[in-house]
Amino acid sequence: MTHAEGSEVELRIETLAAGGDGVGRSDGRVVFVARTAPGDRIRARLLRVHPRYAHGELISVLEPGPHRRESPCPYFGRCGGCRWLHLDDDAQEAGRTSILRDALQRIGGVKELPSIRVVRSPQPFGYRSRARVAHANGRVGFRAWHSHEVIDIERCLVLDAETQSQLNQLREHPPRAPGEIEIRGYGEKVDVAGRRLAVGPGAFFQANRLLWERWLELVSDACGRGELALELYAGVGFYTAEIERNFESVIAVEWGASAADARRNTRARVIQAAAETWLPQQVGLLEPDLVLMNPPRTGCDPRVMSALRALAPARVVYVSCEPSTLARDLSRLGPSFRLTGLSLLDALPQTEKVEAVATLEHVDSVHNGP
Repeated sequence: MTHAEGSEVELRIETLAAGGDGVGRSDGRVVFVARTAPGDRIRARLLRVHPRYAHGELISVLEPGPHRRESPCPYFGRCGGCRWLHLDDDAQEAGRTSILRDALQRIGGVKELPSIRVVRSPQPFGYRSRARVAHANGRVGFRAWHSHEVIDIERCLVLDAETQSQLNQLREHPPRAPGEIEIRGYGEKVDVAGRRLAVGPGAFFQANRLLWERWLELVSDACGRGELALELYAGVGFYTAEIERNFESVIAVEWGASAADARRNTRARVIQAAAETWLPQQVGLLEPDLVLMNPPRTGCDPRVMSALRALAPARVVYVSCEPSTLARDLSRLGPSFRLTGLSLLDALPQTEKVEAVATLEHVDSVHNGP
């Protein structure tokens, strides 16, 4: 069978890949096709062909798989926000789990994975309290997939009521100049688990408000107890305010303006610095029991992982929003740490995004522990 660009192929979708595309095979060649579901038999047009794989576009579904559903969103296929609206909840959970497992084994070289604990969002829709909205030429909404085009969105199914209200207000008075703006359904004070946290403009905060308390509980349990905890990429102190209950001393490191919020929100010693600059300077000076980190999607600088190896804390807890960089960073830690706990949070239903919490124990601590 020819696999020239522009040719059409029929294939059965087997699984879901990082990025959200379905994966099938045509005469042994892997083919990635968006908006497909495991079990689908489809016809696709090949767009980009490489020696071992190809990317195609869906022409038609010849036979739907058992987990395909009709998308409830009228913008699906045009808006680039939610790529898995055509999948039922079970298929989405299985897809995220597979993406996380594959990254850790293939990129991270982890041979023995602990069982993956899945925490589902209490609601699959109406959960999102923060979003980045694009606007241009009177249109207000989200960008099309792999495009700067703005898709005009009247109502977004994943936004909570407060954030949808912010979208409505923006649509009533759209900015004249094209650009992007963050909307959020909370103000500069947020109540979480009995604490009121300051969250300044532009500060990062987990988008799924329905999981805030569950997230804190899960990370706090993973961190355990001890004398000294270091938190890197601390943001406004979302986790700091919780773990300082269980550690005698906490040092929180945040390079951005959110460090000011962290000082207001916690009793920790807050240091405004880049983790990759500050942490290597602490080797030989600090002996932390725990290092908690919540880096951006790009993951950690290699200098951070090198310093972690030298500091050799008993435990590392890594909160990740990107499995590939989590896996890469864990591989850089080397054999001195063992992955002992792994949780997957269904924080962004209807999307392919994977949020995970990985717990690693230093090998000496595991062998010599109580």
